Amino acid sequence: MKKVLIWNALIWAAVILIASYLFKDSEQYEILFGVLIVSATLTNALIHDAGKKMRKSGCD
Repeated sequence: MKKVLIWNALIWAAVILIASYLFKDSEQYEILFGVLIVSATLTNALIHDAGKKMRKSGCD
């Protein structure tokens, strides 16, 4: 499960960097950046929670 978390974080980091570069001149840049950060955090939290449930039930 740790590999999934690491890959997820790397993919989100790439998406955030690319979006930051492409939309840096946009008026809605701050909102887009905030949404991307919240989305990345939420997906990492959900994956981590699923991993905890799997370890607790012995499915790991």
